[in-house]
Amino acid sequence: MADALGDYLKTIGRIPLLADAEEVHLGSLVRQWQDADEQTPSVIRRGRRAHTRMVNANLRLVVTIVSRYARRSQHLNQDAMDLIQAGNIGLIRAVEKFDPSRGYKFSTYGYWWIKQAVGRYLHEHSSSIRLPVSVTDLAVKAGQLQAASEESLSQSELASQLGQSERRLRFVLHTAERCHIQSLDQQVGSNGQDMTLIDTVASVEGPTIHDDYQWMHTHIGNLDPMERKVLRMRFATEGKPSLAKVSIQLGLSKDKVQRIERNALSKLRRRLEPCLNPPAS
Repeated sequence: MADALGDYLKTIGRIPLLADAEEVHLGSLVRQWQDADEQTPSVIRRGRRAHTRMVNANLRLVVTIVSRYARRSQHLNQDAMDLIQAGNIGLIRAVEKFDPSRGYKFSTYGYWWIKQAVGRYLHEHSSSIRLPVSVTDLAVKAGQLQAASEESLSQSELASQLGQSERRLRFVLHTAERCHIQSLDQQVGSNGQDMTLIDTVASVEGPTIHDDYQWMHTHIGNLDPMERKVLRMRFATEGKPSLAKVSIQLGLSKDKVQRIERNALSKLRRRLEPCLNPPAS
């Protein structure tokens, strides 16, 4: 998809921009086409050509606006090309509504239409379950009010400030919360690491303590009693006492305890090697 985005940016980068006079002229032709009482073939032809030229010349404006939503779209696991296409729909609508006789530039007018289209797309696709725009908008406004307040607002206070009934607000907040689903492919962290949410979920098929150690007890039980005792004191006792402390407790020299430990570990290593690295059949 990155290659598709790159090809798209190269393609629109070759389209020449409009001069101010050309923008006014094309906008006037589109306005005549949209407002004409009689849709003659010549009016329709000129209007459509002007419409296409204005849309193509402003495709880079859409990319600029969409780039400001990069972090949010990544958080929602939305592809950049999908956001660009949503912005292009807003651009088309802006060209149809643009009136150059009012004196402002098209980029100023089109910005709000494109921004609205991209924002609406993100609202509608922020969850795997599609919700009406009125529901998502009300939930967002309630969240903004709650965040702006120094004290926690109750649902009745939020409903009063939003001009909604408490019952409707409760339904909207409950619905928005239940429909908020996270993608397991969503990236986590901000250090450029390729880690997704699914990497943080423990596998139910992972080894348990029983699987890791219980099978070793049989091999440990085949050691000599003194070897088992030394290993238990050295590795299964809280604090893991040193050889010197173990030697004092057993009444043996430090060198003697060390030889017992080495022999026990050597025996275990020989017995466990076939289990850990079974020969290929």
